[in-house]
Amino acid sequence: MAFVRFILGVTCSALLAFNNAYAVDTPLLSFGDLLKHPIGPNGLEIAPNAKSMQGHNVRLRGFMVKSEDDSIGQFYFAPMPIQMSEHADGPANDLPASTVLVKLDPSQANWAVAHKAGPLVLEGTLLVGRHEDAQGAVSWFQLQLPVH
Repeated sequence: MAFVRFILGVTCSALLAFNNAYAVDTPLLSFGDLLKHPIGPNGLEIAPNAKSMQGHNVRLRGFMVKSEDDSIGQFYFAPMPIQMSEHADGPANDLPASTVLVKLDPSQANWAVAHKAGPLVLEGTLLVGRHEDAQGAVSWFQLQLPVH
């Protein structure tokens, strides 16, 4: 019995160490890290830190933007809970400039994404730069999720 406890203890320790190492290797990026502060005479600018994270794996803590219909293959992620009214507002929205377009893996591009309330931590590859989707919506930050 002592041997079984020992093996379980070693296994749990190894899993915790792996989990902690994994969390340290993937930086937690804040929405506040995406744009330069304060806003200067040129208006909003992408922060150097965000530019340097282009193509890197990052974690981001925020809220899934609630839309009237389930999104297909992608959704918006914001620093606060937000609800969009696409039918009433059309292409206009009140999303913060730091809102991130989260894209599922291309193999999941036709999957419907139901809204999940509450704070989430997502991990994926950060893409920085202008992106226009099929509906004409523009985002400056995207998070490409891996296959799950």
